Amino acid sequence: MSNQFNESIPVRALDNTSSSATHQSESKTTGSALITSPPVVQHPRAKSFGVSIAVSSLATAWVEYGFAKDDLAFTAVASHHGLVAADDQALHIRVNHSDALPTDKPICYRVVAQPLSYQDAYNLQRGKQQSTPVYALRLPDPNAQSIRVISINDTHANTETVCSLHAQIEKLQPDLLIWNGDTCRDFNAEDAPNQIMLNPANDLKLAWAATRPLLFSNGNHDARGERAREAVKCFVSCPESTELPYNQALRFGPLALVTLDTGEDKPDRHPVFAGTAAYEPYREKQSTWLEGVLQQAMIKDAPFKVATAHIPLRGLEGQEDGTTLDGYARYSGFGAKLWLPQLKAAGFDAVISGHTHHPRHDTPTAEMPVHQFVGGGRELEQATLTLIDATLTHGKASMQIQVANLQNEVLFKQAF
Repeated sequence: MSNQFNESIPVRALDNTSSSATHQSESKTTGSALITSPPVVQHPRAKSFGVSIAVSSLATAWVEYGFAKDDLAFTAVASHHGLVAADDQALHIRVNHSDALPTDKPICYRVVAQPLSYQDAYNLQRGKQQSTPVYALRLPDPNAQSIRVISINDTHANTETVCSLHAQIEKLQPDLLIWNGDTCRDFNAEDAPNQIMLNPANDLKLAWAATRPLLFSNGNHDARGERAREAVKCFVSCPESTELPYNQALRFGPLALVTLDTGEDKPDRHPVFAGTAAYEPYREKQSTWLEGVLQQAMIKDAPFKVATAHIPLRGLEGQEDGTTLDGYARYSGFGAKLWLPQLKAAGFDAVISGHTHHPRHDTPTAEMPVHQFVGGGRELEQATLTLIDATLTHGKASMQIQVANLQNEVLFKQAF
């Protein structure tokens, strides 16, 4: 482990105006703040993107945006069936622009929230507005010559690890961030999903997904506990589907990305679920979805193809696959059966996973010619970043995938 992560990967600066902006609370989250998380940008598309924030009480929110920090000429408001969205935990605002959004310059934006209370149906009270700083968001270019993606996983609400990962991410300046599952231990009654998912560093200034989009790939722990059903308020469904909220197929320059949700690590009939699990038909639906997206030209024609799945799709000898009542999945036998043959036939280069808390690189075999990179765990000495750099130069495509720890040591590296 002599290679140094920062030596082998060039750092690219990203303009972020948030450092000089004024916020309603510049310090760590306090009880008086209405907005209790940094913005989290999700689901980038050619003409749209989404922004989520956590709130401390019932409120509405909107996004003011433009193409200069002192000229936020446009406003996006979230509404559903004619009613403006309001919530006391988390709010998501979808920005839908009339034209294609720029990728060669920042989109400047801030989120504004306003308290709301009801005396009765005709007597609504509004409180004082609060806003985030103005952030400079760069959307990844679908036609880019190069793309940098960083994937993290299995943070399990460890604030110290999250803060260290945040520092590394800011140094490495990815175009896109993937959180590959297990944000929490479990979402039990005493937990706050909106804080764990949207403010994982417990610090409003540490905004790792305010200036770049975040893709969320659901983990088995994110589906556990009394409050697990609140998670979709924070990391919302992709715009194309509410039935498959965490499945996306995206193309950025030479790289195609497909996200899959492996669900729980035990069969649905396992007694611990008390009849509340329905992951097996859910994976079947994903299989049908995957079959369709793999035929899309933007995926089919990509020089490189990478999939994410929280639970690995390939296991080691003797490991449980989660299809029986014995133990729990060290790799997803259900996902392997449904998805791996499709990924193999489509020529996927790699699957990025987590779950085991032990980083590893599974090289291709004759039977399964797909690399698998598994990230580390929640403790500082376990945590890793998986970095994907894909480039197209003079018609020639190249890609490098690296897994590194928080000591900047490269654990695994593969050139494509």
